[in-house]
Amino acid sequence: MRHIHSTTSSPSPRILLSFIALCALLLCVVPGEAATQKYDYTFFLGTQYPLSVTFLKGEEDGPTVMVQGGIQGDEPSGFISAQLLTQAQVLKGNLIIVPRANVPSINLRKRQVNVDMNRRFDQDYNRFYEDRLARVVRFLLDQSDALIHLHEGSGFYNPTYVDQMHNPKRFGQSIIVDTLNYGDFSLADTVNSALAELNPGIEPEKYRFQLFNTQTFDENSNYKEMRKSLTCYALTEHGIPAVAIELSKDIAQLDWKVRNQVAATVVLLKHYGVIATTPPVTKAIVDSYSAQGINVRINGRPLKAGQVLDLVPGSPLSAEPEADSTHELDPSLALFASDRPGVNLLSAPRMALDKFSNLELFSDGKQVLKTSVRFHGVKPGNLADDALAFVCWLNGQPLFVQDGQILPVVEGDQLIIEGVWGSSFAEILNLKGYVAKPQSNDGQDIGWEIILDPGNFISKYQVNTTDKTIVRFQVVRETVGTPKASFYVDIAPRKVHALRLVDSHGQPLVVPWAPGNDYHLPSGDYVLEDTWSNGSPAKLTAMAKGLPISPGGSFHVPHDESLTMDLRQATTFAPLGTMVFHSSSIAKYSGQ
Repeated sequence: MRHIHSTTSSPSPRILLSFIALCALLLCVVPGEAATQKYDYTFFLGTQYPLSVTFLKGEEDGPTVMVQGGIQGDEPSGFISAQLLTQAQVLKGNLIIVPRANVPSINLRKRQVNVDMNRRFDQDYNRFYEDRLARVVRFLLDQSDALIHLHEGSGFYNPTYVDQMHNPKRFGQSIIVDTLNYGDFSLADTVNSALAELNPGIEPEKYRFQLFNTQTFDENSNYKEMRKSLTCYALTEHGIPAVAIELSKDIAQLDWKVRNQVAATVVLLKHYGVIATTPPVTKAIVDSYSAQGINVRINGRPLKAGQVLDLVPGSPLSAEPEADSTHELDPSLALFASDRPGVNLLSAPRMALDKFSNLELFSDGKQVLKTSVRFHGVKPGNLADDALAFVCWLNGQPLFVQDGQILPVVEGDQLIIEGVWGSSFAEILNLKGYVAKPQSNDGQDIGWEIILDPGNFISKYQVNTTDKTIVRFQVVRETVGTPKASFYVDIAPRKVHALRLVDSHGQPLVVPWAPGNDYHLPSGDYVLEDTWSNGSPAKLTAMAKGLPISPGGSFHVPHDESLTMDLRQATTFAPLGTMVFHSSSIAKYSGQ
């Protein structure tokens, strides 16, 4: 276990080496400050639930602290504060910052979409997108020496009952710990020391923070659900200190909340051994960031408020943000069609087989634009041979699947069922065994992003095949008054064959992928140019020494040392194996 006792704590050598190796090759220097090195990476890119992470390496060595906001979408001060921290100058130590841990909930400004993500850390669940996000968060936490979780809660915490808004059951304006002491460190001492430094500068005095011990592990705790939370997981599984900073939802001034949440974070970071300074938090930045300079294009044309967008039935609908149109706080943008609320068209292709009335653009869950949609003409007719054809998108590419056909896919692929070509009915298409809307399972799977992970499906609906490596499910037409029709989805396991590297001299090198084995590579720098598998390389995520490598990114094999390379499914973060690269000649792999 790694423990932080004071500001003189030393970082874990493994973590420090990971940061040094990555920063030396991938990080860019923050303009005007050579001290802080910065690397941004987005997990689950191209899905409905992207997870952007910022890694900051300071001028001096020190502990690595993870700061996370936005796990619940109706708590804006947390994700705005975390985003501001990505612009910090770090003088000592390292930061891993996750500003928006749950983008779909932020887009809807809801606490949860399927389940409360902050109750998914007691085990490795595999049912909802929130569980895939939690997988990455747990992985990042393994690179960290402490955790600070940013939240907003109702009312104002007080250890004794004052009134309905000030009592022990309220969470606002508190710094929360699961227990006062854990292992050989004292969460209470750390928080109380931070409060003594922080509170004198907070005005009005009634908004000052208090220590809130939820007594998570006590038999008579009123907060036993916290045993499933991220802070509890950090304590029990990683043995590192973890606290939550809760601002009050009942304080109206968002800029005040952000300013003081950032201040509280900086003070706690100092007590954990990370010294950082942040840009000033101004009212103008916080008030305007989600409304100014936000522009998107539909089919290549700017989308404007009040305009009427003309569409032809069956035409494709392509949406993208305009270049350089986002604010410095990088809000999450979402474009929703009125018939598919919650499906972000900026991350999901669409063919307009069914009419809808309007489009709405949201920036971090706040509506910034609305436009009407008008359809001209009639729906397209059947295919030339009159065969019924289902319209789908596989990994963003359109395709037709005829009645009775088999659609071969690879585990981790993305499928969107669009509808039936030429149909005049309001179609209902059901991928048997998959639940698109857990809160109202009506069998309608049209329009939803489906990650083809057999472990995420209900096994009793699996269709038998002669090939036991294939997992088959059926998409069934359940539209009232129409002939029966269906097609099959055959999910093959993803198999990685080799990595294509390029060394510092520009020479290509093919490394057979053999999980669990060692492989000899001369010390030096390498570019991961490609990953050869039975599916798209875009559906794979590579990790070097626990940190992600962007497509075409570099990694370094030290002299007489080893480097661990992990491969994971890009859409689920499920592991696909690990290899160890050695610069010495002790590799075990027989092929080298």
